[in-house]
Amino acid sequence: MEPSRKEDEERALAFASLALVKGVIDALENRGLFQAGDVQGVFDGALLSLEHRVQDPAVGLARRIIEGVAISRAAQGPES
Repeated sequence: MEPSRKEDEERALAFASLALVKGVIDALENRGLFQAGDVQGVFDGALLSLEHRVQDPAVGLARRIIEGVAISRAAQGPES
C-alpha cells in the first residue's frame, strides 16, 4: 500500500474512533452520569494506555489527537 494511502486510512480510523468516544462521553455527560473531571479522566486514561503501546505512526497520531482534545477540555474549565 502506498504510504500516503496508509496514512489517510490511519487518520480516518483515528478520527472515527475519537468521534465514537466523544459521542458516548457527550451522551453520558448530557444525562448527568459524567462530571467534567470524569471526562478528563477518560482522556487521561486513554493517553496512559497509548503510552505503553508500540509507538508506530498510527499510535503517535492517536496520542496527538487525544492530547489535543484533553488540553482543549481542560482549558474550557470545570463546567465543560
